[in-house]
Amino acid sequence: MTRAPIPEALRASLHARFPKQSRWFPAGMAEQVAPAPWEIIREVLARGHADGLDDVQLAGGVYAVLISHGLIQEGRA
Repeated sequence: MTRAPIPEALRASLHARFPKQSRWFPAGMAEQVAPAPWEIIREVLARGHADGLDDVQLAGGVYAVLISHGLIQEGRA
């Protein structure tokens, strides 16, 4: 899935309204900040759906990515 670039004027307006959401950070600044957990989950789900994964596979993917980013400890969820 390819997304069109967000116009800088719109990005600045959204960043002013939602300053903690890295999705709206000015271009170049987003790479300096670690993504929020919900953004990581959203990305995993989007990729999984695009690949045709079922719910169990998606859950496993989300779990593995959260562990790899250090957002949860390994073990039973």
